Amino acid sequence: MKAQHRSIEGTKWRRHLLAAAAFAAVGVVVHLASPYLPVQLAMVGLGSGLIGASFMLAWAADAGEAVLHGGLVLAVVALVTVLPELIIELRFAFIQEAELVTANLTGATRLLLTGATMLPLIVVFIARRTGQVAAPLRLAAGRRLELGILLITSIFAVQIVARGSLTLFDAIILLALYVLYARRVQGTPDEEPAVVGVSAGLLSLPPQYRRPSITALIVLAGAVVATIANPFADALLETGTSLGIDPYLLIQSVVPVATEAPEFVVVAVLVVNHRPAQGLALFLAASVSQWTLGMGSLPIAYLAGGGGVSLPLARREQLELGLTIAVTLFVVAALATLQPERVDAFLIAGVFMVQLIYPTPFVRFAAAFVLLVFAIDLLCSRRHFVPRLLRTGFGGRAPEARATQ
Repeated sequence: MKAQHRSIEGTKWRRHLLAAAAFAAVGVVVHLASPYLPVQLAMVGLGSGLIGASFMLAWAADAGEAVLHGGLVLAVVALVTVLPELIIELRFAFIQEAELVTANLTGATRLLLTGATMLPLIVVFIARRTGQVAAPLRLAAGRRLELGILLITSIFAVQIVARGSLTLFDAIILLALYVLYARRVQGTPDEEPAVVGVSAGLLSLPPQYRRPSITALIVLAGAVVATIANPFADALLETGTSLGIDPYLLIQSVVPVATEAPEFVVVAVLVVNHRPAQGLALFLAASVSQWTLGMGSLPIAYLAGGGGVSLPLARREQLELGLTIAVTLFVVAALATLQPERVDAFLIAGVFMVQLIYPTPFVRFAAAFVLLVFAIDLLCSRRHFVPRLLRTGFGGRAPEARATQ
């Protein structure tokens, strides 16, 4: 009976992988045929391909973390998980579309951080739907590394907003923070690799096939993303413009939903399997990559495309980046104790929905103000936790797995 169950599970994960590969293949075919297709149809086909390839990247990166080891490998895995967003962001910077450069960056980062803080509510919801008891949610001590990096980058970004430009000096600092994070990030004994579903299926392959299969999947899916990410953004912009929709809101709201879908699905599966803390860690790691690697690469791409050494930010981009800073500070403050609380989840969920439904400058400013006030209050009341976050990121030795308090 157990052998039959394992056979069914083995067939199931292969079907899921083949389905994602089929969607990715459709995206490539639509890209090749896009000159002969209506732009709306091309947008749907390219978006499906991007989602399929993103799922493949997420599964391969998840399995790769369990098979491959070392700081360089973890840096590559972190890069792979944000590849779809990174390509789109760099492309806008390279072609000098300064008004759209921060759209995908801020939208994706806020979506990830909101998902991280809302996880206690997601845990309770999924537990009730499946008839299970809600799993306790507590982050491992090693996750202070992500929170510390997020705290430093968000405070550093305040001067970017105030100045109204993103310079090469900013790029150097942000990329250095990413390198620091990649060198120090590590798993912990109480946090086994987050492998379920397709990722677990990849790890069930014979040892001689695991690494080649995972590497091939990363390369193949990465090639698909590199091929169709920018055409998808173009098709989306053209479709939105024809319908009278603000291009900035399209890039900020629609594209992140497509590119971040795999992370949310993987987190949901982890929650169902009583591993919500690892799902929250996945959200935080992706957010760190966006804040450091994503934003730090933009001035370099802008300069390479013919711009100057400073990427200008209009008032709208300053406001959007300011709201993202407020969201980040609130999330760091809410998670500083390593024990997320539902009241914080309700607050950020409410603010996120209001600013999504009413995307006006006033609402954006009000949302940033509210979150910033709560963030300062929480950081002051939990001020003895802040040095721990900073020591984990900048201390002389790697975070200790046994330090759970």
